[in-house]
Amino acid sequence: MRKYLFSALLLALVAVVSCNKDKNLVKATVVDTGDLASGGCGYLLKLEGEEKPVRPHNLPTAYMHNGFKVKVKFDRDGNGNVCSVYPKYEFIEIIQLTIIKADLD
Repeated sequence: MRKYLFSALLLALVAVVSCNKDKNLVKATVVDTGDLASGGCGYLLKLEGEEKPVRPHNLPTAYMHNGFKVKVKFDRDGNGNVCSVYPKYEFIEIIQLTIIKADLD
């Protein structure tokens, strides 16, 4: 009987721990600012809670759709580029994506 009780408690603990996989992900929206070759900034991410957009270094093509809602986890190192974000030029930080997935909420 103790084996079954222990197994049930262990299974319940695993279920509770694995419930919220998106806990450390940030919600973002993909913004297409135009082709880099024609003066745009490419695809940017407008992160929830931040005013300035960021440019992902490695955005998969499956997510390159203007207005697409995603959840991301990323690393920052402070690097970036100056590019034309209408109507002015701005410094856009480049981030390294570690996790990206569609926001289905």
